[in-house]
Amino acid sequence: MKPLTLSVVMPNYNHARYLADAIEGIATQSRPPDEFLILDDGSTDNSLEIIEPYLKQYPFLRLIRHERNRGVIAANERLFAEARGDLLFAAAADDVRLPGFFARAVQMAEQFPQAGLVFGAVGIIDEAGRPLGRIDVRRWQEPLYADPQRFLREYLMVELPAHSPCSGTMYRRAVLLEAGGYRADLGSWSDTFAFRAIGLKYGVCYLAEEVARFRKLIGSFSQQAVAQPRRLLDIIARAECRMRSAEFRERFPEEYVRRWRRACRWQVLWDYALGSESGARPRPSFWARNLRRLPRACHALLLLLGYRGQTQGCESQAADCRTTNPARKICP
Repeated sequence: MKPLTLSVVMPNYNHARYLADAIEGIATQSRPPDEFLILDDGSTDNSLEIIEPYLKQYPFLRLIRHERNRGVIAANERLFAEARGDLLFAAAADDVRLPGFFARAVQMAEQFPQAGLVFGAVGIIDEAGRPLGRIDVRRWQEPLYADPQRFLREYLMVELPAHSPCSGTMYRRAVLLEAGGYRADLGSWSDTFAFRAIGLKYGVCYLAEEVARFRKLIGSFSQQAVAQPRRLLDIIARAECRMRSAEFRERFPEEYVRRWRRACRWQVLWDYALGSESGARPRPSFWARNLRRLPRACHALLLLLGYRGQTQGCESQAADCRTTNPARKICP
């Protein structure tokens, strides 16, 4: 069997502080990528100065530039179109990849050619690299291949609705493109949707070890979304529409879609009401924390009541979703 080739793609916008470590963590893997594409999305810091020396040091590294900032989704779309490897790893410029990740992931992909992706546990760190938590699969303690039924039963139906190990996920490129890549209308949930859609058709491989670290930064793409519950609720509605569309309804069982929608809405509003945020800050007192949360809790309750009213009859209208028009919500 011909060895699989690996493309790594990484969009960057003003992450000069973390860029050198990010590049070296990828380029010096024991199994280096066959191509490593960095897209600088109109950075205004010294990112380009940091990237330039690496272009001479690593022949598999290529730089693509956007003269103006177009956003991370547009950057990833460009990178996915440029990549040519059998496998694709989408790296964030502020995250950390651990040694040996690529070698073990490629080996698993070759051992289980039916799997659509390979992923491992992901540590969560703050901007200074201090540990905040970990994303893993509680039921899986050993490396394994899980077919779509097992993926649904032991992962999707057990873990939190927004559980996302995408910082430590390597895809079969053709399978990711078949699923539509990272869909722009799903915003910060675009990679998580692709992860689920692929796993429910092809199954997944799990490495059962920490392979990467996701850095939670105030103002980052994902953390901006947490602070905008109305926007996240709209994304949930669009994701539900996708799941029930002709393109994906055979992958996503109806029971899972209903359960996911309900749990995801509650998690979004719960996180917002509690004022969940990232960054290393002194922990305020009990009273200060709860007084600060009170207005957000009231706002979350109003959002829930309003959103429940807006979504009446969504299930009966799901068949009419126009998936070719990403801007349309599930409830007209």
